[in-house]
Amino acid sequence: MYRIGQSQDIHNLVKGNGLTLGQVYIPCDFQVVAISDGDVLIHSIGEAIIGSLGLGDLGEHFLEDEQEPGFSSQKIIKYCLMLLKQYHFKIVNIDTLIIIDNPNLKLYKKEIKKKLANILEISIDQINIKATTTEKNFSNIIQSQAIVLLQKEN
Repeated sequence: MYRIGQSQDIHNLVKGNGLTLGQVYIPCDFQVVAISDGDVLIHSIGEAIIGSLGLGDLGEHFLEDEQEPGFSSQKIIKYCLMLLKQYHFKIVNIDTLIIIDNPNLKLYKKEIKKKLANILEISIDQINIKATTTEKNFSNIIQSQAIVLLQKEN
């Protein structure tokens, strides 16, 4: 049996000293406005996993008022890996799209992919990272979209 999950996360950007994507720090003149570390890529992947299992959305599992400010999104991944084991599913592949005008993510995509493969306990060829811009129409946001394919383990 296969299951597919899809999600997106979007946050505002403000002047700052960098952002985190896929648990990789990216130095730039912006930071994400968020209760957590603002890792929109992890958030969209995590919610896609939760959704593919039919377990609602990220907000149902991580209530805002119960989280420490700035908490690491790696907490979300650990939780999702636990759910995958509990329900006997494995990740077949993940396809993602990050939308941000600045900085250009070209230099970081390979590192993000390697880091995500490691923390998700999958091979590097099971994950894809794409990036695009809004053509400067929405320079004050960052958005991530993720599609996850799971397979039931025997």
